[in-house]
Amino acid sequence: MNMMADIADDDSRTEAVLATLINKCGKMRMLSHRVVLTLLLENAKADKCRDALADLEKNITEFAQIAGDITPGSAKSKLPAALKRILVKVEAVSQSQSEELSRFVSIARSIQARLAEPVSARRTEAIEELADFVKTTLLDTLNAIVEGISRALDHVVSHRQSHVGQQSRTIRSSISELEKISRMIMIISVNASIEASRVGA
Repeated sequence: MNMMADIADDDSRTEAVLATLINKCGKMRMLSHRVVLTLLLENAKADKCRDALADLEKNITEFAQIAGDITPGSAKSKLPAALKRILVKVEAVSQSQSEELSRFVSIARSIQARLAEPVSARRTEAIEELADFVKTTLLDTLNAIVEGISRALDHVVSHRQSHVGQQSRTIRSSISELEKISRMIMIISVNASIEASRVGA
């Protein structure tokens, strides 16, 4: 069974979804930086800002939702099954990359839960470690995922070009067959007219 045949004959829609996933990876970068910045700011305050904490929750949740969506093996992913198979085929998101995304969410949630406690050197150190993780490992992971999704996009574009080429070859072949049949009919017609003229004579 051809996995590309499962995509609803709409490669342009599939390409748009893949482009959206690439944009979502960019959004994950932004969200991870917002989370770290909010944690750093709120860690230093004695009185926590309710709006900042609400934004922190929103940003972590949105990051987790996007991570679930771009990971083809995730039960949270809302991607079409055929697109998930393409992402798996080109190894767009590896297991270790998926684990790094989950690691960020887990650490951020852990620190978020400890914000209600008094400021401690240990919590400050955890936030700094998260900041280092975001600017190194997480950034590399998101860049690698973007490359993987780009491979999936190249795969879809290549399939479409191959499909168009195959259709073009089929059309040329059909035209060639029609020309052969047309020549044969003309030859039969000429032979028939020759035979008819002999019969008449």
